[in-house]
Amino acid sequence: MLGCLQWVSIQYYSDNVERFMKKILIVGLPFFAEKYTYMMDSYSSIGVHPRVLINSDYVGYGSDFDMHFAGKGTFSRMYNYAKTIRTYNPDFIDCYDYSILSLYYVFVAKVLGVKVRFWLIGGELKGDKTHFNRKSFFLSLFVNVKKVLTRQSLRLSDKIFAKEVHHLDSIKSIGEDLLAKVVSIYNCVPVEDNYHSRSKISKDFIYANAVIESRNVKSLVEAFSSLKKNNFVFSASIFGFNSISNVVYGVRGESYSNDVLELYEELDIGDVVSVDGFIKDIGVELVKHKFFLFPAEVILANYALLEAMSHGLVPIIFPGDGYEKIITDGVNGIVAFDFDIYSALERALKLSEDDYAKMSEAAYRKIKTEFSLSHWSSKLLDTL
Repeated sequence: MLGCLQWVSIQYYSDNVERFMKKILIVGLPFFAEKYTYMMDSYSSIGVHPRVLINSDYVGYGSDFDMHFAGKGTFSRMYNYAKTIRTYNPDFIDCYDYSILSLYYVFVAKVLGVKVRFWLIGGELKGDKTHFNRKSFFLSLFVNVKKVLTRQSLRLSDKIFAKEVHHLDSIKSIGEDLLAKVVSIYNCVPVEDNYHSRSKISKDFIYANAVIESRNVKSLVEAFSSLKKNNFVFSASIFGFNSISNVVYGVRGESYSNDVLELYEELDIGDVVSVDGFIKDIGVELVKHKFFLFPAEVILANYALLEAMSHGLVPIIFPGDGYEKIITDGVNGIVAFDFDIYSALERALKLSEDDYAKMSEAAYRKIKTEFSLSHWSSKLLDTL
């Protein structure tokens, strides 16, 4: 009898805790990657119950989180979204700006009296086209229409989450009054409590991001070829070729990816540089390498870069947007200020073991102190 009463008491407590938790409905995500599991856990840690309407397959995650398929087509997604708001009754809508439906999501939420937090993704306010798989008039038109819809979404939203530094300049150009809504919130990653010396290293360099034009992967491949011709001893890996495989993210920049792969084969560097597509657990590969390569136009705050630094990899980057908030040249990474990736690679190969060890630990500590999940959760809590 006592055991039964205890069970009833626990069940009553559990039901009421869930009842009084704030609820968020997350919409717009085209896929569910590993990094989003940390987001879901962070919400739960601050007393928020997140539900996700996902646009694609979520097998492998559905049993762990409150996830639902948004629907195959546009009208199906529109209907399921409106229905879910009615049945789930969220306190907030977290809209990720991946599609032209963003304005619809925001508008319906406002009509129904639900607060909207609008998450900017990348270069949508600039009309960025580098992630497209081909070029055409209609795609250019789509990008321009999307930019207009995003601007309207900003005006209707209660909060705007800006993950990149250039977002602030773009928002200011639309209307300075919008800056009052902006929350600067960068990507964060799980970080171990203590730094561990790099004991599993078997290769020098790794690139682990989508192979797209704005990340200058062609220049990287050419630099590897030059290192080989100049008789440097090294080994490297490039992950992120859509044209090889992609079981994680939506395909993007496929034409550029193909061009880089052809260049790689033409330069005949397969004996020192391996290539692959996207893999689910890149962390397993990261820890095998000394340096993380990211010669990109936008640095802050690339998730793979943060994850690599959290493992103690020393980053080699271009001075792209926001780089100074993460990396100090010669302290916790190497910055190619002249945009000469070859010279940066050569400099890395000439580092002493002691200098590398110091930079590696400094890279870890930067992420630990400023880009850990605990900081991200705290920032989220402040916006509720």
